[in-house]
Amino acid sequence: MTTASQNNSYVRNGKLYITPTFTSDNIGEAALLDNTIYNITGCTFNITQGISYTSSVTLPSNSSAIGTDQAFDVDAYTRACSAVSNSTSGKIINPIQSARISTRKTASVRYGRVEVRAKIPTG
Repeated sequence: MTTASQNNSYVRNGKLYITPTFTSDNIGEAALLDNTIYNITGCTFNITQGISYTSSVTLPSNSSAIGTDQAFDVDAYTRACSAVSNSTSGKIINPIQSARISTRKTASVRYGRVEVRAKIPTG
């Protein structure tokens, strides 16, 4: 599960931190396993699905942006932004949450390259 929560991504001392958290910290461990509908606060699905869903900006007909010419997918939104646990059918709510980061409408690279140095913890 990905969220826009500051528990999962934040900047400190000029460095970006992406930190996983336990879903059970929010809803309790028993809720992961049976009879709970969990709607993700700060779900980032719409941000990554095209400018037409996140902005009132109208693109020129000769312009292109990812997702602008696609119909809104309700099933994909539901899968990405909510989960249902049911022990009888074997469905559980994902026990881990992390961050999804989008630079849409905040950064663009026309020429050149983007370089990333990342430190991954052991394990």
